[in-house]
Amino acid sequence: MDAVTRRPRRVDIDPQVDRGALIDLRHVGAVLRRRWMVLCAAMLAAVVIAAAAYIAAEPRYLATAQVALERTAERVINVDSVVPTTDPDSAAVDTEVQALRSPELIGRVVDRLRLDRDPNFNEAAEQAVPVAKPDLIGRQRAIGALLGGLTVKRDGLSYSISVSFEGSTPVQSAQIANALVDDYVSGQVGSKTDATQRASKFLEERLEELRVQVLGAEREVADYRSAHNLFAVSEASTVTQQELSGLSTQLAQAKAENAAAQARLSAARAQLGRGRSGEELGDSLDSPVVSQLRAQRAEAAREVAALEKRYGPRHPDLVRAQSQLRTADEGIAAEVQRIVSNVSIQASIASQRAGSLAGSVAQTQGKLASDNEASVRLGELERNAESARTLYQAFLDRYRQTVAQSGLERSDAYIVSRARVPGAPSSPNMLLYAAMAVVGGLGMGVLLVVLLQLLERGLETSDAIEDALALPTLASIPDVNTLPGYRKLGPPAPPAELLLKRPQSTYAEAFRTLRTSIQFAEAANPIRVVAITSAVPGEGKTTTAMGLARAAAAAGSKVLLIDADARRRASSRQFADSVELGLDEVLAGQATLEQAIVKDSLSDACLLPQRLDSKGIGLTESPRLAELIEQVRARYDLVILDTPPVLPVDEARVIASMADGVVFLVRWRKTPSKAASVALRRLYDVHAEMLGAVLTLVDVREQERAGYEDGGTFLKAYRPYYAD
Repeated sequence: MDAVTRRPRRVDIDPQVDRGALIDLRHVGAVLRRRWMVLCAAMLAAVVIAAAAYIAAEPRYLATAQVALERTAERVINVDSVVPTTDPDSAAVDTEVQALRSPELIGRVVDRLRLDRDPNFNEAAEQAVPVAKPDLIGRQRAIGALLGGLTVKRDGLSYSISVSFEGSTPVQSAQIANALVDDYVSGQVGSKTDATQRASKFLEERLEELRVQVLGAEREVADYRSAHNLFAVSEASTVTQQELSGLSTQLAQAKAENAAAQARLSAARAQLGRGRSGEELGDSLDSPVVSQLRAQRAEAAREVAALEKRYGPRHPDLVRAQSQLRTADEGIAAEVQRIVSNVSIQASIASQRAGSLAGSVAQTQGKLASDNEASVRLGELERNAESARTLYQAFLDRYRQTVAQSGLERSDAYIVSRARVPGAPSSPNMLLYAAMAVVGGLGMGVLLVVLLQLLERGLETSDAIEDALALPTLASIPDVNTLPGYRKLGPPAPPAELLLKRPQSTYAEAFRTLRTSIQFAEAANPIRVVAITSAVPGEGKTTTAMGLARAAAAAGSKVLLIDADARRRASSRQFADSVELGLDEVLAGQATLEQAIVKDSLSDACLLPQRLDSKGIGLTESPRLAELIEQVRARYDLVILDTPPVLPVDEARVIASMADGVVFLVRWRKTPSKAASVALRRLYDVHAEMLGAVLTLVDVREQERAGYEDGGTFLKAYRPYYAD
């Protein structure tokens, strides 16, 4: 039955809690307290580095100027701008922030201030030889350096933009910041002016082209009208239409006149055919001459009638009156004949005129039909001319607007505040460097602590021993050199003698704890023979074995310490000054047990040593070793076997298998857990009875500083009563 099954492990308070998944803050705090010197060294190094960097850092001066975007556009004339001005929004402000960082704007500032010749912006400026051609590489370096110190950001959610430059000199920083905002604002005005000029030039060229097109289109319309006689008298009719309308009216009038003339002629001819008098014809023809002649005849007829009543037929007055009457009748007849001839002529003329007008109307109607066909092409030409005129007028209006607003361009941004020359450097910032030192020191210190913890292979607490080796911790033996009062109470005593000379010390108490733990350890048989071993050399086996022997002897037990390390014989060297007979002689039968045993001069403990000049043989090769152990088991209360380490010397396992119990030593923070595990497996292979593990050479000050809750750490409360 091994130690794992015999001795229960720690029982968690809450079995449902996975403690492996939790962070042990106490353990972390203990590690940090333990490594406080590493943390302090890292902090000190960080402070030194930060101080050196602060001292070596070049002073930088920050100058800030502010520009704001216009929320509304100022309009002097109510026309559309060539470069439209829109109300700024969030995206527009962010766009202007990028525009302020544009290489083109930065390049203008570099050229304006000649920064490509400044060594602060162009390292090659000091060694450069003046040449006729511009230094494009130096200009690019200056642009990059200026961009490196430039900060452009929007002020919150406002329309204001801060332009900051951090340079090596305060005046130059302010100059660069002001030059940036000046070029930015003036650049907007310049861009609008250039846009207006480009638009004016473009419109001028386009207007000239359109004017030629309008003239050509109108010339085509005029030529087509002239070629096809399509001149318009009004908006509703052309010349042909107007002519046709006039001819139609004249034809109707001529036809009416012809009809009237024919009617008069027919009437006159009809009356003459019937033998009518001239008086009736005159009435029908409505002639004023006939009417006058009729009036004269009537007068003559009245005179004849009157004279016939008064005179005779041959009376001269009657003859004269009758002659006048005949003359009147002849005049009427002649006039009627003339009128009839005239009416006949007028009727002929009216007939001919009506016929001529009818022919003209027919010809004009034919021409109108032809003109209607030509008007389709004329309409197309007129529409083309109208389109050209409309486009020409639109460009002409735009050109007038552009010329009208020339000189009224204004930037969409204005300068809120210009950069002032800074009175104090903005960097290096002492608080920033201090914060960097603190953060960097802590980070570096924690990193070093983590690295040291990862590189550390040893065990340092009883919990670690139980977790790694599945063994209970019997005791923790302190390193006497770390005891606070070890050198204050007189000349330091050897560790083996300290527990007797200072019985109330922490060192002596540790061995009493080990003795009690062995006494009450669970084992298959009563524990009378105890083997002290370890995984590797240097674990303090001899010191532990001698301290345990003297502590047990001081308690009144009969104790025998056997030096079972045939190679080093450390117990024999420290316990006795000279050895004449030893374990080898007893096993060889050359001496009895009583002859070989040496009594301790400081206690009642006894030692079975080995001769220091003996060549030594393997103890396990002697068949009497087991008999000797059985012999001393019966004669002593406690037999302690000081064995060699397990890993380098195999006989340690054989000797451990002969003991009632084995105490496994683990050096504090030194013994690799892997080596201890391998050694334990080898001991279990020979069925060694493992009592537990002992931490040796524990640094008490480090243990207390780390805050590990081992039993020895609580002895500080008894220091007034215990001598360290």
